[in-house]
Amino acid sequence: MATRLVQIDPRQNSVYLGVWTNWSHGSIAGLTLTVTQQNGGLLIAFVALFVTFTGTCFWMIMSFAIHQSQSQQTHQSAVYHQRQAILRNSDTSMAALWRLSRMLWTWRKHAPSCSTRRTLLPLIMSIVTFCAFGVAGVFSSRVATTRGGEVLLTGDKCAFLNISLIGDHNVALMQTYITNRIRASTSYASTCYTNSSSADSCRTFIRNTLPLKVTPQVACPFPGKDQICRSLEGALRLDSGLLDSHFDLGINSPPSQRFLYRTVNECAPLKSQGFTRPSSTTKLKTIQHLYGEDKFYRRNGSTFESIDQREYGPNLRNEYSLDVTTRWASPDTGNWSTSINTWKPIPELMRSDADISLFFLSANDIRFFSPVADPWFAANIKAPSNTTRDADRLKLYLSDDPARVLSCVQQYQFCNSALKQNTSCTPLLGIYEAVKAGTLIFTQSSDRKRFMWSASAIATMANGFNELTRLLKGNALLASDSLSNMGQYGLPDNQWELELEYWFKFTLADLQRAILDLSTGPIVADAREFHSAPASADARSLCNNQKIRSDSYTSFNVLGLVLIFSIGGLIMILSAYLPWATGHFQRHKKPFSNLEWISHDTLQLQRLAHEAVGAGDWEGACDDYPRTRQDGLLATLDISNKKHPILKAPCAADISDEKEKEKDDDSTQASAEMYLLNHEIPRGSLELLRRYTDAVC
Repeated sequence: MATRLVQIDPRQNSVYLGVWTNWSHGSIAGLTLTVTQQNGGLLIAFVALFVTFTGTCFWMIMSFAIHQSQSQQTHQSAVYHQRQAILRNSDTSMAALWRLSRMLWTWRKHAPSCSTRRTLLPLIMSIVTFCAFGVAGVFSSRVATTRGGEVLLTGDKCAFLNISLIGDHNVALMQTYITNRIRASTSYASTCYTNSSSADSCRTFIRNTLPLKVTPQVACPFPGKDQICRSLEGALRLDSGLLDSHFDLGINSPPSQRFLYRTVNECAPLKSQGFTRPSSTTKLKTIQHLYGEDKFYRRNGSTFESIDQREYGPNLRNEYSLDVTTRWASPDTGNWSTSINTWKPIPELMRSDADISLFFLSANDIRFFSPVADPWFAANIKAPSNTTRDADRLKLYLSDDPARVLSCVQQYQFCNSALKQNTSCTPLLGIYEAVKAGTLIFTQSSDRKRFMWSASAIATMANGFNELTRLLKGNALLASDSLSNMGQYGLPDNQWELELEYWFKFTLADLQRAILDLSTGPIVADAREFHSAPASADARSLCNNQKIRSDSYTSFNVLGLVLIFSIGGLIMILSAYLPWATGHFQRHKKPFSNLEWISHDTLQLQRLAHEAVGAGDWEGACDDYPRTRQDGLLATLDISNKKHPILKAPCAADISDEKEKEKDDDSTQASAEMYLLNHEIPRGSLELLRRYTDAVC
């Protein structure tokens, strides 16, 4: 029965909505509000409007302050009074800037020095206010991150890969699941660990890529040195450096709860001469590789057997074969055969402080179009002309050996960033020993449990060179991309280094994926049967503290919002109560400035104009809304001189006619009511008549 995996995406609906702390910016500046994209757009628009209105209120404060400071009780010029009126009645800095500029332009020929001197301060302040709040309005959106912003996962399906739950009934499912995850990570490494790392598909993890340092031409990492390595100084070192669990892996936590992780691989091509022999136990002619006995796969004292392509070439596949065997530096200090290892390296390779892997590359029946000098892919033997291919015409080449060997020592290191530098890190060790040593540098039980939860993902869920080559075989090679049915196109002399660098990028990408999967659980529903939830509350706390980046949500900096709303609210309150408070304190000592501010309001200026020509009996001269005591006639605009209109008060006859009309209206209504009362009309009819009379009058 075929294994079927149903994929889901647990990250779509597992983002925490609300306020949380992004420890990248500290406990206060890191307070973050995450909302949906739709609600985020509304909040961004509201913040922009709020900042704009705050700018309006700020200008009210500035205009009031300038108006008060420039107020003079003595007789002044028209420029003074126009400036004061503009300051009082311009609601925005832009309106004031426009009016003051036009006023300055108008007076340029009549009183240039006076107009410039009197308008310079308010003109500058209006420009500064307009520019400042214009910039603030633009940058107010910076409190929000809409594209690729950091969000927090809820971690409600948090789980780790539990090896003890794997049995005969689900081992095929598990292998299929891991293979799919490896393919996903290789795809991510190919896409994002290149110059195209800005692609949309690379904006999921907290960092697009993790750093790596590639150092060629280093010393052979094995005890045998030049006895086992093809070159004494020809090894390659791949180092991730110390990766921060928070900034690099996205585990959101305060500095006291973080750890550092490092992985280092040192690899070198191995010699074949002196470490191979023809097989004498099988009918098929093979070559045995003698780098230590592998008791699980080989019972003849060898590590690996390869087929001699010069004898069976036409019957072999036109593809690469890649096999791996690994010796783990296990915490099990007993007999090597009883531990998780089946391969015991020879003394020239043996290291107790690292995991060691051998990679056997067989080119099988691949024809190379040009000689290859690379020490792992070496192909310099001319293909015989009696093959089915036209070797004489094409000049094809075969691999130098049935199989060539590359070996890597893999070391890992953990650090407690809260400790002093000289006591905070484990030595570089194999993965299992590094995890075991890591528990000793976390003295608090809660810190140790949190570390073990994350370390379990690194040890069991993050795949390395061993898993990549064991499951993908020859497809793990970059050289396979340029392999056709006709043969292998040219390979550079450092192809083995390019392959290892690509593998190392894969391990970094898979590390990012493993840490994320630890929080979300497997993205394949069927794979949950061999995953387990955390057993401790401390480990559980890490499940809902995993950060990713998402374009589907909007995150706001709470401190920024608080500052915007608090400062803006204070400015609004100050602008509303400042004139009243100033007037209250100046009513006895310096009342003129406050009364001038009140009198320069649009409605008060209107009152002054009508009152100056004797129109209206006014009250509320110190209020925001002046009013006449009776609803009488006010002055009208006299446009007899269309170039100089003025107000003209109503004449006595107009006022008398108005009063007579009002008197007649009152008399008509009173007469109607008296008539109805004398004739005893029912109350309902009286009410109807009152309405009718009102309508007529």
